Amino acid sequence: MSYTQPDPHLAAQAELLAALLSSPPSYPWEPSQAEAYFAAATLEEEDDALESSLTEGWQQFSAQISAQWAQAAMSPAAAIVQNLKEQIQDPLPDDLLHTVATTVIALRHSGQAYLDQLVACAQAVLPTWDAEDLAVLARPLAYSLRDGQNDILDLNLRTTLQSHWQSLSEIEQARLSLTLAALALKAAEDQP
Repeated sequence: MSYTQPDPHLAAQAELLAALLSSPPSYPWEPSQAEAYFAAATLEEEDDALESSLTEGWQQFSAQISAQWAQAAMSPAAAIVQNLKEQIQDPLPDDLLHTVATTVIALRHSGQAYLDQLVACAQAVLPTWDAEDLAVLARPLAYSLRDGQNDILDLNLRTTLQSHWQSLSEIEQARLSLTLAALALKAAEDQP
């Protein structure tokens, strides 16, 4: 018995015939079927694009809702503490930040002048300081913030955050307390 090789022309014709008769056709040869074929192909592409767009939109919406829910579930004082930590980027004692935040929440709707609110917040952190002495230190900060300038605020942050809270002098602690109070009051204004 001898083995014969298949004819390459016959094999190519068989593949072409199989491709033409396969379901679905790779391309409609009859013009009457072409419109339906292209409409179905376009609809399938649109469905895929719509589905991916909906999935992406849902993921973004879910992330936004989760962030809003987490922020709403946070107490106002905790939100202010978190805001202070994000702005300062230096480790300060949590009890110090919490004291400033709770004092700001208590004073937020008191109707007191901005300077008095700064002094009250700093005095909550430094109860041994006289309010008049704190007001002397707070006055330039209050004026600069009222005018929309953050020069003194930035200067206070740069000079006092170089070392830990316990190693700061009393005046540096007072300046830092007033600066934290100013940042916390601004954060409280941004809250609903």
